Amino acid sequence: MTKIYLTQTGFFTARHGHGGALAEASHEHTFRYEITFYGPLNAEGYLLDFRDLSAAFKREIDDRFEGKDLCAFFDNPTTETLCIWIYRRIKKLFPHLYSVKVAEAEDRWAEYRGNN
Repeated sequence: MTKIYLTQTGFFTARHGHGGALAEASHEHTFRYEITFYGPLNAEGYLLDFRDLSAAFKREIDDRFEGKDLCAFFDNPTTETLCIWIYRRIKKLFPHLYSVKVAEAEDRWAEYRGNN
């Protein structure tokens, strides 16, 4: 049985700030995410329909966070927290989920692969 990794990306712009050791005032990022799935090809030769992924990402991630302050959603609105939240949300919809990466800038990101 042939298995494959499939990745789709997206982005949204949102604000976040931090107290505690990070101590940053609220500031904006264009958060970019990569969501990767892994599994067997179906009888038609694909793992998941990119259209289904696009619709789910728009509804579950982009529309929820675009232009918002992440402090309204999370007690600790770090990139790491966002990454784990996206993973858990998407895993409920697509069990073939392998990993989620979230970048707040081109040179830094968080990656989560579940509790493995």
